[in-house]
Amino acid sequence: MHLVLRAGLLLLAPLFTVGSFAQSPTAYQQRFEQGVQFMQTDIDQAVVVFRELYTETGATRVQLELARSLYIAEDLDAAKTQFIDIVQKPIPITVRDKVEWYLSEIQKRQPAKFSVGVFQDSNPGQITSDRVFELFGQLFEYQPPTPTKTQTALSLVAEAERELGKRSGFYAQASVSTLTYETSDYNKQVLDVSLAKRWEDHNFKSVRLGNQTMFYGGKFLYNMPYVSSTLVFNRPNQDYYGVSGLVGQLDYPDYSYLNGTQIQGRAFYNHNLTENLTAFFEVGADHAVIKEKAYGSTGFYGAIGTQIAHSPSSVQLNLKATFSSRGYGDVDPLWGLTRQDNGQIFYASLIKRNFYIFGLTPVIEATYQTNNSNINFFSYNKFFVGLYFKNVY
Repeated sequence: MHLVLRAGLLLLAPLFTVGSFAQSPTAYQQRFEQGVQFMQTDIDQAVVVFRELYTETGATRVQLELARSLYIAEDLDAAKTQFIDIVQKPIPITVRDKVEWYLSEIQKRQPAKFSVGVFQDSNPGQITSDRVFELFGQLFEYQPPTPTKTQTALSLVAEAERELGKRSGFYAQASVSTLTYETSDYNKQVLDVSLAKRWEDHNFKSVRLGNQTMFYGGKFLYNMPYVSSTLVFNRPNQDYYGVSGLVGQLDYPDYSYLNGTQIQGRAFYNHNLTENLTAFFEVGADHAVIKEKAYGSTGFYGAIGTQIAHSPSSVQLNLKATFSSRGYGDVDPLWGLTRQDNGQIFYASLIKRNFYIFGLTPVIEATYQTNNSNINFFSYNKFFVGLYFKNVY
């Protein structure tokens, strides 16, 4: 999720207080606003203004703008030093989220960002619990070709990017994610390479042209060239909202009947109720125009979530519930019905927000997922629980 700091970080107000500085609070505020204006026209001068102002005041809000100015000016080492100093301070979760986003972006370029985790998956093959089905008027017993018991798996994710020319806004990006199970048939690898153009000021805008490749069970599964875009807009009260979309062309060399066009879109809004309580809303849809019409589908989903933090301990609970519906394009050639699914995903994570081990944050995550289909063969439920270490800086 892309987040960009606003110049007016109201959650850290008041900015300046009387009696602590040589100048009046009004004079400091005027210089602060001047620095904000320079961020739109002359980023190097903005760095000068905020550096001087932070030296004189020591205000965290000024330090945030100094760090952000250094980031935009591409003095990444200096920006990283300031951001790391900020996350060691008692700041609201909404501000911490944004600071960690900047650190994450810097980490991708110095030299890469990664996360590692170990988790248990109760149903890695998403296999139905039913074993007897009616097919062509006859009952048959289904014997899954792979183990159905709970398995332990290792998750690895790495992301890297490099700017193509100083302050060009063009980036070459690459990411790889792997899931390695006890049974190799469930192993997954996804490789994504792209060229992106980004515009970063008070808001965030990006366009990407890339290709995604997936391997499953040790075998090449598909390629998907795509174009995507993300727009995030920030409000003065620290709320943010945005939209994103993707159009991709699916190419399954060994399953040509699944080839086609994938279209995705979503909109989201994050509302800050208090310094340590947020509400998140998201809706999305996708449409797949597939060569074999029965495998094409249209899906919709809605999600609601929250972040709840306890300031004295810096412990944070994240909760999210997602409800989805998917209809398929034609009668399934095997089952004789047009498939219709409904699903739910319930997610929870627990994290201590001010605790870092060599720049890694430990996170406990748990997810329950269920899919209910009018064709019982496609109904299943599964549960994940794991410990992850996520690279912040």
